[in-house]
Amino acid sequence: MISLIETNNDYLERDKRFLKIEILTDTWVGRLKQNNLIFALYSFFEENDISKAKQHFYVCGLLDAFRIERYQDRLFDYDLTLIGYAMLSDNVSFIKNTFAKLSYQSTYLDDITEKPVPITMEENVLAGEAAIFTHTVQQFLLGNDALIERNIEIMDRIWFNKPNENSTLQYDVRFFKALYQKNISECEAILKEMVSPKIHQKRNDDAILKKYISMPALGYAKLAWIMGLEVDVKSKLIPKELLPIQPLENYEIPYDFLKEKI
Repeated sequence: MISLIETNNDYLERDKRFLKIEILTDTWVGRLKQNNLIFALYSFFEENDISKAKQHFYVCGLLDAFRIERYQDRLFDYDLTLIGYAMLSDNVSFIKNTFAKLSYQSTYLDDITEKPVPITMEENVLAGEAAIFTHTVQQFLLGNDALIERNIEIMDRIWFNKPNENSTLQYDVRFFKALYQKNISECEAILKEMVSPKIHQKRNDDAILKKYISMPALGYAKLAWIMGLEVDVKSKLIPKELLPIQPLENYEIPYDFLKEKI
């Protein structure tokens, strides 16, 4: 199996090749994000450089935000880890003023007519679709208690019914409830369950990433710290060094197309 060191070296070369590509695409930007995620883990676990790791986590957030804003990509429908990586940057201004306010207006193909139908993130949230989980994290960051309560009620109704009785997303709902109630011991207990071998394997399928961190558990632990609940989960998959909120003095934007956006 390829190691983190080997992957980091491969992705450094891939990053150089990508920067020579003149046509910007959603997929291309997504691969740059994957590069920076590996760079972040390598910086933290192999170089013991947490500042460098935070910088790369910030770039991950910038690239995801770019994809959502430029392409109206429905990333929040199927990837609950994105906001977690953005939070690990400790760039509180970016997290709260940009990432927490991201949304999309996109389309999907009708099953019968095969014609595009407009869809918004808010519609999917109200339907209790997967986007509601990232949306709920956003509301915690924005301090919007009314929408947190609304979302929890929706998730209770959708994710604890018969069809979803074995869904691991029930852990997420329980965590949100505990966090909203500021119940630190319950938050810790739920996170401990989420990093147990059985649940960790179900929620983390990347062969390299799952050796080092557990998502979304790490992201939720970070959210708790941002909210003032200093959870302590004794697991190597939730590195305690990444939890305190300690922003860098300066964050760099490494790609020109992101600078143009700013």
